[in-house]
Amino acid sequence: MSATTAEPFRHDVRVISLIGVAHGASHYYQLAFATMLLIVRQEVGLSYADVGLLAGIFYGVSGVAQTAAGFAVDRFGARPILAGGLFVVGVGLGLISFAHSFAAFAAIAVVAGLGNSVFHPADFALLNSSVTQSRLGRAYSIHGLGGSLGWAAAPIMYFLDSMFGWIGAALIGALPGIILSFLVLIHRRELVDHRIKERAAAAQHGTTPALTLFLQPTLLLCLVYFALLAANTVGIQQFAVPAWGSMFGVTETYAAFCLIVFIVGSAAGMLVGGLFADRVRRHDRVAAIGLLVAAAFTVPIAMQAVSPALLPIVLALAGAAGGATNPSRDMIVRNATPPGATGKVFGFVYSGLDIGSFLAPPLFGYLMNLGLPAVIFWIAIGLYVANVGIVMSLRQSGAAKSAPAAAE
Repeated sequence: MSATTAEPFRHDVRVISLIGVAHGASHYYQLAFATMLLIVRQEVGLSYADVGLLAGIFYGVSGVAQTAAGFAVDRFGARPILAGGLFVVGVGLGLISFAHSFAAFAAIAVVAGLGNSVFHPADFALLNSSVTQSRLGRAYSIHGLGGSLGWAAAPIMYFLDSMFGWIGAALIGALPGIILSFLVLIHRRELVDHRIKERAAAAQHGTTPALTLFLQPTLLLCLVYFALLAANTVGIQQFAVPAWGSMFGVTETYAAFCLIVFIVGSAAGMLVGGLFADRVRRHDRVAAIGLLVAAAFTVPIAMQAVSPALLPIVLALAGAAGGATNPSRDMIVRNATPPGATGKVFGFVYSGLDIGSFLAPPLFGYLMNLGLPAVIFWIAIGLYVANVGIVMSLRQSGAAKSAPAAAE
């Protein structure tokens, strides 16, 4: 590698690594919040349905605020908005150490949800403006990998609780977000302000009014896709540990290990998916195949036809298949984004993640109260298949075709 190419490469590595870790913190706090609720559930008198409702509040606030966060990113810049979100969501988890009632937990869910709302519009604005275009697929894969590793790290709250109690676990768990917020702030040179390039592109190509932009069929389909994806992923992850304990008779620790395996498998799939995303044009085909394979591996789990010893293997394969679709889905959204609207589009479309995450936990918590954990996984299979249809509809509507991106 020559000196001419080495510096851009090192710059890209620094940016991708920092944003990947920041995204990991987002996912870590999403699952850590729900995990802490499960940990304190009996002591503070919460039911599974209460836990699902509180998680729903977290994601509902995040979803409502995420489009506004996209506008804020385009107005004030992505770097300070991202730093603020990291700080707020970290403090939100720490506040659990002071809560002892449903009302207090609901207030914390609102605070943490506001912090969580900034990540996707800020992350993608920074990646699109700061990373060499030929590496964007891999950048998206590392971004997704960071999220999966963040989810994988969240079950550590169970172990922190066993060592320090739930108050100590909440306070220790708050530290990563607070530290990362300062790291993002000081990397002014590496994290390029996306508004500079986007203003030039918008001046050349014109801008699209927000209402017209959000009513485009391609973006609405993307919104629904992300809503179903999140209902599947988040709903399962939040209740997987007690569900597998009931379905397969395994201990909480073993079920937590299985959840980590599933998430790590998803992370590995994202790395492979990133290589595909930089080399293929049919991103819809990659996504559809991955979703169908993930559904196929979920069937024996829903049927309880797999032994506890084989459960981690099946989960790793299901996670890898689903994870491989993530970089391609992000490329689909990028290719559908007009000049000057990166923050708005990614804020709007990725609010679908919060919509699905808002709807699924109360439903899945209700199913757990009814003693029907297997139904959760049958629903997951249906959501996988439904998203295959949406992905193919995106291809027909033209969202999967290459188009000039705002950052170019």
